[in-house]
Formats: sequence, structure tokens, C-alpha cells
Amino acid sequence: MLRDDGRAEAPATVFGAEVSVPLPSGEVLTEQTAVAGDPAPLCWISDEPPSPQLVAALRAEHRTSGLWPLLLCDGNEVYGERCTVGVVPPEPLEHIDRWRLVDVMARIWDGLVQADDDLGPAYDREVLAPFDYDCPGPAPAGNLLADPDILANQQLPRFIDDETRLALVPVRRGADVLTVLGWSGAANHVSRTAGLSAMARSWEDRFGARLLRLGPDRLDLSVSAPPQDPDHAAAVAAEHWTFCPDRILQETGSIAAYAQEIRGRRTWSFWWE
Repeated sequence: MLRDDGRAEAPATVFGAEVSVPLPSGEVLTEQTAVAGDPAPLCWISDEPPSPQLVAALRAEHRTSGLWPLLLCDGNEVYGERCTVGVVPPEPLEHIDRWRLVDVMARIWDGLVQADDDLGPAYDREVLAPFDYDCPGPAPAGNLLADPDILANQQLPRFIDDETRLALVPVRRGADVLTVLGWSGAANHVSRTAGLSAMARSWEDRFGARLLRLGPDRLDLSVSAPPQDPDHAAAVAAEHWTFCPDRILQETGSIAAYAQEIRGRRTWSFWWE
């Protein structure tokens, strides 16, 4: 690639991997919770908001670079000092491999609906409808409506503003960033994130999902194989209930109402209080 003065521009190197796309100025963020030795590097982060074109170009190189381009939004903290990442000790990638989707879903579902001896069931049946207190299990895969990476790139402008930064994370797949970055956004829901990463991996496989943006308490994905019919949407909504109950309870109030919202929707957004 040539610079404006006509000279060849050397590839950028991040975590020992070369990317052919010129990168803006940035820094490496490290684990904030290390108590001994040098803190482990977690990701590279830009000093300024990225362009959608830059993120798309880096996504195209992910298979060779091993660097996942991730948008970070964190308007309440200082980048490079206290950020979305490194807040809790990162988990090893092997922890994600230990989880099966059906087990993640059943464990969280059962914990959410567990009855109290004095107060009775934690939720009314109307909240869980069309399901009951028994976990329904994972939904079938969706039908691809577009190439997952192309769709992800098309959605990028919606998620970039003046507070957005670009992160490059050394992971094989986007779902893994929830675990390896030491992210604490869902800490009021689950104590560790490997199970959520396992669920997000399955969404990549079944629904063409791509993790686009991460914040201190939110997560945004593009979805190229969303549910189209009511029954399929309800089954997917049940998965979302286990992944992020706050998103459903505090906005739509029930799994059935939320299912109507996500039919055909090309993005999924979650937030935790």
C-alpha cells in the first residue's frame, strides 16, 4: 500500500500479527486485575473513532491476522485507564469449550425460575409464555438472508459515534471476546462469561451472528439468519431470556412480546443493569 508521498507503507503489527490496513494511533490495553507480574495484554484500542470502511477491511483480514475487529463504546470512562475491558480476571478460552449450549441454557433458565419456599415461583407464567417453568432448549438454526460478514459491515454505521473506539482482539471468533477481555457487563446476571460466549458461538453458527460492539453493560450483534415465523422467534426469544433477562423484562415484559420484536430483525442488542 502506498502513502500519500508515494512510498510503500509497512504493514502494521499487532500482537505479532500483520495487518495490511493502515491503523490509526492507539495503544494496547492490559489486564487491570493482575496482582503479580506484568499485566497480560488484552487488546489494541484506537485513540479515535474508526471508519466503517476500516472495520470492514480488518474483518476481511481476520482469518489470516487472527485479530477480531470490535467496536468499544464507553462514554463514562477514560480509554486506556479504566475501560470496558480488563475489569475482571479474564477466563481461559478452554472454559468456553467446556460448555454445551443446552447445558448453559438449562442451568440459567432453572436458576431464573426457581421457586422460593415462601414467595412461590420467581416469575408468572405470563412472563414465560408460550413456555412454562421447564427450559424449552435451543432453537433451530435460521435461514441465511445475507452473507454474515457483509451484513455485519452494513450495520456498522449505526454503532459508531464520537465515543466509539476500535479494538483488535486476538481471538479466533468474535464470541470469545466476552470471556478473554475480562468484561464484566453481565456480572449482575452471571458470575463468569464462558457460558455466554458458548451461547454466542452457537448464534454465530445457527444465525450468522457477528459481535459488533461491546460496552460496560451492553452488547450488539448483527444477525443474518434471524427467525422469520412466530414459533421460531419464540424459541430464539427463550434463548435471549437466558442470555439477558433484563432486556426482556424491562422493555417488552414477556418472552412472547419480545419474540414479536425480533422476527426478521437484523441486529440483536442486549443490556444488563
